[in-house]
Amino acid sequence: MKKIIAIFFIFCILVGRENPFESVVNPKNSSENEIQDSKKYFEAFDFKLPTTARILKGVSVIYQNIDGSIETKTFDIDRSIDWHYPLSFSQKSAFVSEETNYYTIKPFEFFIQNDKLYIHTTENIQRSFILPTPYRIVIDIDRKNPNVNQSIDIAKKYYSKISVGTHENFYRIVITLDGQYRYKIDKEDQYYIVSVK
Repeated sequence: MKKIIAIFFIFCILVGRENPFESVVNPKNSSENEIQDSKKYFEAFDFKLPTTARILKGVSVIYQNIDGSIETKTFDIDRSIDWHYPLSFSQKSAFVSEETNYYTIKPFEFFIQNDKLYIHTTENIQRSFILPTPYRIVIDIDRKNPNVNQSIDIAKKYYSKISVGTHENFYRIVITLDGQYRYKIDKEDQYYIVSVK
């Protein structure tokens, strides 16, 4: 009996793993399964068609929506082409640097840089939410100053309009967007920074 136990013990040493509690299956690197939130914007894509191509009938674009769903949009063209020259697909004016734009609706000051809207205030945000049709970010901020009811049409990329109104114990800032976006609000010194994506 002792001999059988000794043989079994030696066998376990020879074929055993360093950590008996470790899974037999090696887990995949989690980064392989994660959806990358890419910071790189599309710029341009050039391509050539075969030498037999004579008429470009249409172009189909597959894109991902803000909710993660995938859709395809087809554009009819029906124009003659010269296959000798590449076709180009680009996003116009996406990378032109934008100047900073400043706006004032007392007691607030605003400025816009790229996809960020900065709100200068020392007061605290009570709540924020979004309203559809048109898409608007609503921000309620503590009120300690006189009444205000004013709007500014800014017609910039991402942001179309800023309105400030007075309620009993808060100011309501309404930021009208030019499309559907996700948003977040960060605090930095005496600024709230609204970012859209």
